[in-house]
Amino acid sequence: MSILEVKNLTHTYDGNTPFMNDAVKDVSFSVKKGEIIGIIGHTGSGKSTLVQHLNGLLKATSGEVLLDGKNIWDDPKKIRLVRSRVGLVFQYPEYQLFEDTVYKDIAFGPKNMGLSDDEIAHRISEICELVGIKAEYLEKSPFDLSGGEKRRVAIAGVMAMQPEIIVFDEPVAGLDPRGRADVIKMIYDYSNKYGATVLIISHNMEDMALIADKLIVMNKGELALFDTTENVFKQHEFLKDIGLNVPMVTQVMLALKEKGLSVPDDIFTVDRAVDYLLTLSKGGNHNA
Repeated sequence: MSILEVKNLTHTYDGNTPFMNDAVKDVSFSVKKGEIIGIIGHTGSGKSTLVQHLNGLLKATSGEVLLDGKNIWDDPKKIRLVRSRVGLVFQYPEYQLFEDTVYKDIAFGPKNMGLSDDEIAHRISEICELVGIKAEYLEKSPFDLSGGEKRRVAIAGVMAMQPEIIVFDEPVAGLDPRGRADVIKMIYDYSNKYGATVLIISHNMEDMALIADKLIVMNKGELALFDTTENVFKQHEFLKDIGLNVPMVTQVMLALKEKGLSVPDDIFTVDRAVDYLLTLSKGGNHNA
């Protein structure tokens, strides 16, 4: 059974006005527990509008979101419980820091869940170890940290609530390559440790190749593709037609293929490319 299911979801802004716009149109998909799902699409394709329905920040014009088979709006009074089970990390989450210490900022969500001080302390210790926040930082002001450290704290605050599903909207936007790699590892480690389901909006195809089990491709508010990461990236011509790219290493491999080299269709990471090229250089056969 799917932990999360979206059925025929449509969201219309400015309905019954000359400015009416269907930001999301009749989108359906389901996600299994523990899956990591990437969501890609050009700007304005409906990605952010879509994910804001998953914990009830937006209510669909039509269609429904099911959590463990139950419509999240069946009992509007329990939407707060839905939001504790489905965490949402906005783009640039560090701008939402506001407490005077790192500890208090991470504790804010768990405290609002009614957890005991001991349980909050335990969760903070566990999450800080997972995401690499040093104990001596906990009594510092979050505003004294670097940009990457602030983002780490903001994400830790959501993870400390231990949501079963966590949704990230461009979690690596504005970070340097090292910071980007750190955040992607944090997300993977959280999913792996807690068996959590993750959905990630990203424009970075290299990150999606590394972490995503499946990809949702949005185009003009519609779900254009939903398949394994491998199968989606094999549709490179279609992705190009709707303004998207495959990972850079894949583009290089495709260029080699155009030059006559017999290149497999499933090279989406640098490690896979190195493995293939080393085998080729030794005169071996490398099957896809």
